[in-house]
Amino acid sequence: MLTTQSILVYWDLNEDFVAPGPYTFLLQRGRSVTDDQWVDISQTVDQPWLYDNNPIMGQHERSTFYRVILTDGRGVQHTSQPVNLFQDWNHYDWRLMREIVRKELLIQTRKAGTTGYLLKRRWWGTPCTECVNPNTDAIQDSHCLSCYGTGIVGGYYDPLLFYMTMNPAQRMKRLTPDQGVIAAVVETGRCLAWPAPEGDDIWVQADPNRRFRINSDIEATARHRGIDLVLNVRLTELALENIVYQIPTPLPVNQTNPYRIR
Repeated sequence: MLTTQSILVYWDLNEDFVAPGPYTFLLQRGRSVTDDQWVDISQTVDQPWLYDNNPIMGQHERSTFYRVILTDGRGVQHTSQPVNLFQDWNHYDWRLMREIVRKELLIQTRKAGTTGYLLKRRWWGTPCTECVNPNTDAIQDSHCLSCYGTGIVGGYYDPLLFYMTMNPAQRMKRLTPDQGVIAAVVETGRCLAWPAPEGDDIWVQADPNRRFRINSDIEATARHRGIDLVLNVRLTELALENIVYQIPTPLPVNQTNPYRIR
């Protein structure tokens, strides 16, 4: 049986949101949309996810809601809409989803999976003043140690434990304007859909220390009721001189694998 020791809750900012940072996020848990006794879980600054390390819920509980309160740089609070943990799925939906994830996780952790870390790229935060042109916002130094070539201070969030089942490498030929026809090796991997990897995120193969950029053409290989469960991603291996090799990847002391299988 797949059980969760903790629940990962993540969110994103509306593209039209323009309030100044830094952004402080407070994660709260409630029992209904109209709950008037929301419980504070944890808070973070300029990071779009948090763990609920002590979820109070039954095995088939569907009355667990989360919301986020954002406090911007001016001290103004913005409250998100509450979201149901299981998207109002019925008992059959929940059991089917759990079985799909359980089998996929068994493959990843006990058979064909590779242990690694997911480095989520920062898309908002404090602009880097060391390499970004203040007039054009263009990044002028891809080897900047302040932002790792992203234009945002810190570059990437703390590493998350993330398994990947590597598919057999494919060799293909492509036409380039400078070098003509060249042979390229295409690496692809299969992974769970949460935390959801996105284009330009980095996946680190822990042993050996190989680092790949995740491409934006991400495909869902398993879905249920419109929710992605398993993904297939295309990976581009980065050269050893790439600045992302300077990012340390050991897991934070307080972070553990949020899943276990019985």
